[in-house]
Amino acid sequence: MLRGLFPAGFSAEHLGPNDYYYWDDFWGVAGLRAAAWMLGELGEMRLSDLFYNEARDFMKCIDESITAVAELTASEIMPASPNRRADSGAVGSLAVGYPLSLWESNNSRLLATASYLFNNCIINNAFYHDISHSGINPYLTIHIAEVFLRAGDKRFWSLVNGIANLATQTGQWPEAIHPQLKTGCMGDGQHVWAAAEWIVILRNSFVREEFDTRTLVLCSGIHNDMLKSGSKISCGPVSTPFGRIELEINSRNNIVRVNWKGTWHNGLEPVIKIAFPEKEVVDVVPGITEHTFSINENTV
Repeated sequence: MLRGLFPAGFSAEHLGPNDYYYWDDFWGVAGLRAAAWMLGELGEMRLSDLFYNEARDFMKCIDESITAVAELTASEIMPASPNRRADSGAVGSLAVGYPLSLWESNNSRLLATASYLFNNCIINNAFYHDISHSGINPYLTIHIAEVFLRAGDKRFWSLVNGIANLATQTGQWPEAIHPQLKTGCMGDGQHVWAAAEWIVILRNSFVREEFDTRTLVLCSGIHNDMLKSGSKISCGPVSTPFGRIELEINSRNNIVRVNWKGTWHNGLEPVIKIAFPEKEVVDVVPGITEHTFSINENTV
């Protein structure tokens, strides 16, 4: 189960003692793929192919390891390491879905792991990490929420609200929060990683990208609670791999209108989808920059 994986190490330090962490392996694959892409952009196609092939072979080793673990445990839940049972450290293995997007959003192993964490490790609508941190962890809560957001799973909303409710008066979060006192219990008092994840999930709620399919998904985190009549919310300009986009959402009398304006690299418009929670996903016709719908229709 260890063949081809990175050596044991402390990894991100919040997963436990030295071990063969899938978190490290997934980041390794992402690094190889990023290098391959950059080399391709520079015209170094031979080296680009070399790095892509290394990434493919590395991912094959990871898949073989995870498959062996699944056969041993009779479960699709990915532990933090092939040497571990399912525990809260499994949150590290979600990196394959967020932020790396190496697997499809509906991958069964990815969602089984996120569901395990949601069903077993949530206190006050936030992720309680009982390894190392021993507290509610804001940034890892958002990692779980991002996996659900990407999958169109409405469970993301309770986690986003949970973290919002735990913010300090200065709009910050400790690295770990005491589940009863709601104050910091470990690490930084104002944790920059947590603040950054909050900004990212707000941005992704308006616009997020699926790089491999050249797709921008709009509004997938804009819940009905945010669409009060007479309201206007906006985001942008936001930089994406495909160019910049500005987005505005207006709601009046249960009618929602979404407008966007993109400035695309080399004039190449990406695929655009509108994906409000609990609504049918809409594939936008190229060149169209507006979408209107009723809050009460097409609920799924």
